Amino acid sequence: MSSPVEDRLRDALAEAGASVDASTLRPLRAPERRRSRVDFRMLTAAAAVVLVGSATAVLAGGGLAGDDDRTAATAAEVFGRDDADLVVFLCTATVPKDAPCAGAVTPGQREAIEHALTEQAPRIAAAQWVSQETSYDEFRRRFAHDRALLDEVKVTDVPASYQLKLQPGADPKQVERPLSRMAGVLSVIDRTTSPAPTSKAQEWDVSVFLCKKETNLPACRAGGETKEGRAATLAQTKAIQKLIQTRPEVAEVVFEDEEAAFRHFKESFANNKALLEATRVEDMPQSFRIKLKEGARWGEESSEALARQPGVAQVMDGRCVRTRATLLWDFGLMRPDTKMCAGSE
Repeated sequence: MSSPVEDRLRDALAEAGASVDASTLRPLRAPERRRSRVDFRMLTAAAAVVLVGSATAVLAGGGLAGDDDRTAATAAEVFGRDDADLVVFLCTATVPKDAPCAGAVTPGQREAIEHALTEQAPRIAAAQWVSQETSYDEFRRRFAHDRALLDEVKVTDVPASYQLKLQPGADPKQVERPLSRMAGVLSVIDRTTSPAPTSKAQEWDVSVFLCKKETNLPACRAGGETKEGRAATLAQTKAIQKLIQTRPEVAEVVFEDEEAAFRHFKESFANNKALLEATRVEDMPQSFRIKLKEGARWGEESSEALARQPGVAQVMDGRCVRTRATLLWDFGLMRPDTKMCAGSE
């Protein structure tokens, strides 16, 4: 059963043309052994042959005939990955079972996608093709510190992609919608609607979200006796804070009320007007934000110890969430929870 706020937020994301639907967001859950539903409010509170001028050039240089990346060094001279407005990730043979793919993208599907890009030429200022090999090399540079993740991800797992820079004033939805429905397309990431990269929430290593009234998370349902969750009591909140403060790996803990959470939420999603209009102060969960000591480990055991506390809705390892968001937004990677964040401990 969906809560009213979940319905409003999903409608707002659809209206805003968000490129990732609710099923795609599921890999952003905090790691835990128990399978449980993620409250949408908790998640909202994380080269190439260069083709300039129009997408028509994709067919001539960066498509099926341009997979050797011989001109990769020139890609950054036009626009970098962070400057792309839309990224079209293609299917691989190793995507999760719930992904909209029937296997790796075929040559025929690639031709159809490139034809669709040609039809979008008036809205596209520049486009570049990024092969699996080029993206994999960048992935290994970005995550050189995370040996477990490097061992988990192979070159065949990393999707090839088309990166698009739109014309000024072009509507990303008009480009994204037809592409996202095409066979061979894993996902289309609209980077114009991404959260602010320096949002307040990202400053913390761990977030402990408290139960709100009517939340659907099982942890808030008073032992499963009620269909709707109960808000954390004052006594429960104090007990949670005491437990956090006694953990040796914790350097700092700050309580964030609904008003502060909403203020930070607005900062993070300032460029998503529809989502902001659908969200209210009372939708925000209260939380404890935790900063860890330098070099401290925060493993699954730490999260589970807090998750068992009455009044705790969800515990999120912020470093793990940031890793997942980067893999999804920059590399199109959707990996199992247990494989994604070993390096955050």
